Amino acid sequence: MTKTWVIYKASADDAPGWQDRLLMPSNSLTSILSEEFWYDEALPQVGDRVYESRRVEGEVEARDGDWMVNEVEVSSRADGSQVAICTCAYSPIEAKWDEIHRGAPITEAMLAHAQ
Repeated sequence: MTKTWVIYKASADDAPGWQDRLLMPSNSLTSILSEEFWYDEALPQVGDRVYESRRVEGEVEARDGDWMVNEVEVSSRADGSQVAICTCAYSPIEAKWDEIHRGAPITEAMLAHAQ
């Protein structure tokens, strides 16, 4: 299983929402929309949407977001991991939020069994 750092970035510096994208703790502007670690061989593809989630009254909701992947560039790292830069275009869709139900917590025994 390969660990991949996936970075979603806006294709244009002036894309919608640019005023709200700040790097912490410096608060400098960035084109980064989202980042996450993947432990799956199936990486994001052109046409995929950046997944969004939010907490509303203690519940978690998620949806396909308004940003669509239009280019994926993958680089291997010396430690065997990868970095995937997904350049995205703003392509708004109607927001359809779905409630996410969390499963049981993962225990140490489950992790040991998986290896």
